[in-house]
Amino acid sequence: MTGGQALVRSLEAHGVSTVFGIPGTHNLAVYDALLDSPIRHVSARHEQGAAFMADGYARAGESGDVGVCLSTTGPAALNTLTPLGTAFSDSSPVLCVASQIQADFLGREKGLLHECSGQSGGFRAVTKWCQQATTVEAIPWLVREAFAQLGSGRPRPAALEIPCDVLDSEGRPALPAPLETAPEQPLPEELSRACRLLAKARRPVIWAGGGLIRAGASVELTRLAERLQSPVFTTTLGKGAVPEDHPLSGGNTLLHPAGRAYLETCDLMLAVGTRFKEIETERWRLKLPEQLIHIDIDPAEIGRNYGVSAAVVGHARPALEGLLELCRGVAPSRDRVREVKELRGRIRSECRQRAAGAVALVECLRAALPRESILVCDLTAAATWCHHLLEVYQPGGFHSPWGFCTLGFGLSAAIGAKLARPQRPVVLLSGDGGFLFNCQELATAVECGLPLVMVVFNDKGYGVLRPQQMARYGRTHAADLVGPDFTALAKAFGAAALRVERLEDLSRKLSEALRQPGPCLVEVTAPIPWPPIETTAGMFAQAEVSTQ
Repeated sequence: MTGGQALVRSLEAHGVSTVFGIPGTHNLAVYDALLDSPIRHVSARHEQGAAFMADGYARAGESGDVGVCLSTTGPAALNTLTPLGTAFSDSSPVLCVASQIQADFLGREKGLLHECSGQSGGFRAVTKWCQQATTVEAIPWLVREAFAQLGSGRPRPAALEIPCDVLDSEGRPALPAPLETAPEQPLPEELSRACRLLAKARRPVIWAGGGLIRAGASVELTRLAERLQSPVFTTTLGKGAVPEDHPLSGGNTLLHPAGRAYLETCDLMLAVGTRFKEIETERWRLKLPEQLIHIDIDPAEIGRNYGVSAAVVGHARPALEGLLELCRGVAPSRDRVREVKELRGRIRSECRQRAAGAVALVECLRAALPRESILVCDLTAAATWCHHLLEVYQPGGFHSPWGFCTLGFGLSAAIGAKLARPQRPVVLLSGDGGFLFNCQELATAVECGLPLVMVVFNDKGYGVLRPQQMARYGRTHAADLVGPDFTALAKAFGAAALRVERLEDLSRKLSEALRQPGPCLVEVTAPIPWPPIETTAGMFAQAEVSTQ
């Protein structure tokens, strides 16, 4: 078989059913092999879009699913680096397979078509594993190793480069079976120490991050929270770790002043699958309880940003299962359901006083969205409100490029999410600036016939940057944008389109969009203020001004 056939057969062997990409001169052997394969190829309109689609597919898929993107050499390969960096930051398992120039010319700087001396180095900067296949026979073994890497430890991206002459060549490669990877088990003594601390705590609190979602450990977390009567807060990527209408769910509210004050009344935190990033801790100024138990699959993350009282290194699901077993006899803290309800109510009330329109936006969205919806966010002020106040009821129901804060993630990732979860409604929240980064992927959504809803908040500029510039400098620059008529743009691609000029019409129009048989864009021109849940005083002041 050719190298292209060896690659495709190897992907099939690892359960890959969908790949995203764009053909190019150097990887045509792969595309010819795909014609004889059950693997579905989704044609993006830009390699950045293809890699973001693979990321969205991986995030929304079942635990263990990998998103795969294909790229040709040089400029195409470099176009995937921003999405791979996003996946790296948010621990999403994406495999990028890129072609290379002919093997004999690597490193010789002869000026070949698409030659890029730093292509491999670019991949290494944004992946946990990067290798190059120099023979047809090596391809299946490297694909096997790539999937083993993606399925163990922190699930960050991987990249495989294959020179074009290797893809075109013929060989007799073996097709090894995939490596079995089992969840990393925590040490019993680590679990025992954590259980002893939990038994002594009078007011424990749980903080869940995206690692818990990826581990598929929501059921175990919910059971442990109920056993301990411990409130559960989440990071942005951890939304849906427990249903956010659960009586013990505190939501993603710890950066609100009321959330901070509540945290100071707790004597122990159990943190699961979170890295304590700058943006989630307000540059590590968030004061945690005196005792901290940190469960994470990556030992390098434990103690990096906050000192710990007990470390549990391992996969979140067996770690929580172990704690559930050990904590059978632990007396729960007093019933804290009422105080959690009061806290949530207070935060909602204070946000309504500061920016009533933004809270109304969240309520309009929640009223229209089915419980099982998947929300995919780009970077926009409206989405930031949803980070904190929109209730999410299922794990995998909320996706944001929050670690890398990557503008232009949304549309492509939403396409990938819908292809991974065709039975669940998928709704994109984007601003006009971010949507224009990859708006050409509307063509992919239409081509695939995806019933995808795209809500574009059009404030004719970078609405997140304007208040930051005003707060810091008292003026703005380069934050205003000239854009298209977004409804006309969507219709030009063959999608349906609606416009919302008054916030009170949003819920009705969103419900109408969700009934469309194909993609539908909803352009919203109602103003959305900057979120006052941000703790910077200038942002609070700006939010108050915006609602007047």
